[in-house]
Amino acid sequence: MNTKQREFFKALKDIKDANVEISASKIHQSSPKKDADELDEAYKTLKSKLNTDEEIRAYDKVQNEIIEDVICDIMVMIDDYGALKYPVDLIEKESNKSLKNEIELHDSFMNYLYEVEDNQ
Repeated sequence: MNTKQREFFKALKDIKDANVEISASKIHQSSPKKDADELDEAYKTLKSKLNTDEEIRAYDKVQNEIIEDVICDIMVMIDDYGALKYPVDLIEKESNKSLKNEIELHDSFMNYLYEVEDNQ
């Protein structure tokens, strides 16, 4: 895996981590917003159901897995294994080279996560 590929996977991991954190913070909010939209209402419901640290950790784990799976499924599609009827690619603009060069993006992304998250 080259440097550009690792940087791309890190950016994806950062997106995943930020969204898990945002979701968890909505449950931990001490005062709900006035005029809440449907999503805020759903978070209020979850907040009332998730009371212990164990329940909140379980929720965080589920969110993490869902986001990882979505990103991996997108990488599968880019690797030409998904339902998309035509091939696509990810091109690094500076060098005009494909990030798919010599790797399967979906496998490499998951390997990157295992490597990085195991070392945290």
